[in-house]
Amino acid sequence: MEDTHKRIDDVRKEEKGISITNFSQVAYYGVYDGHGGAQTAEMVVDELHSKIFKSELFDSGDIVAAIHNGFQEMDKYVVEEANKQNSMHGCTCVCSLVLDGVVYFANIGDSEGILVEVENGNVTAKIMTKAHKANEPSEKDRIESMGGHVFFGRVYGSLAVSRSFGDAKYKRPKTSKDFVSWEPYTDVQILSPIHKYMILACDGLFDVMKHNEVAEMTHKLFEEGLDAPSVAKHLVTTAVKDLQTEDNVTVIVVKIEWTDQECGESQTTQNEAPVEDKTPQPDPTINSCISDPEQQPSTHVQTLPQE
Repeated sequence: MEDTHKRIDDVRKEEKGISITNFSQVAYYGVYDGHGGAQTAEMVVDELHSKIFKSELFDSGDIVAAIHNGFQEMDKYVVEEANKQNSMHGCTCVCSLVLDGVVYFANIGDSEGILVEVENGNVTAKIMTKAHKANEPSEKDRIESMGGHVFFGRVYGSLAVSRSFGDAKYKRPKTSKDFVSWEPYTDVQILSPIHKYMILACDGLFDVMKHNEVAEMTHKLFEEGLDAPSVAKHLVTTAVKDLQTEDNVTVIVVKIEWTDQECGESQTTQNEAPVEDKTPQPDPTINSCISDPEQQPSTHVQTLPQE
């Protein structure tokens, strides 16, 4: 299993080395899908969020620039470490930051994230990321415009993704250009009561399920009374067992609850795989009755290798 994931419901409380004063609610979630070994994914899970939150750009309120800076610094570190050992490994990434009721998504490679909207009974997957694959025309053009090559739908016939952390073989100083890019796609959304769930997952899920299928299944399962750990596990099991994905699967489900009353005490449930439960906290400035401000985002992680 080369995947790692990060779940921080309250960065200000849980990360002692990070000081944040410009936001009252700060949460972070990330899925990192490793390839060629787990080394890059293990470095990224430890460092990426810190590099974003400690950036001067974050302190100044330029969150998108802080995300870009964090990705750049993370990749520089990974590539330097890989070159010291003359090793070849990498990982894709999808992450989200919840800051006072605004969610920021960022991704590189084919790990993706969606925000599920439910309005008047209609369930819609708002795609917050972009899959970066070498056979995608704009990515192929980017690589070839720098003098690189894509054949058999892969970077130099080998790597399927066109953006990632690591993969030093395709980056400076081993090449003249960064044919495989560290630059993330980013998107931003102000949360409102139509936003019910966030789902972050590696390509093992989205290779076999369309974004709207994931959104509809998630909502249907919650409506049937399943709790969030069961929903996360069901998504993974569907991809691995029923649809026979050819890859391992890691899924993070964040349930956003909008109620007209304060929520009760949160519950924590543990299955055999890491699955966790708490209650969400959108921005109090949103014109809606919301959960108790003392409670934190409801996040559930399910990760399973292919069998």
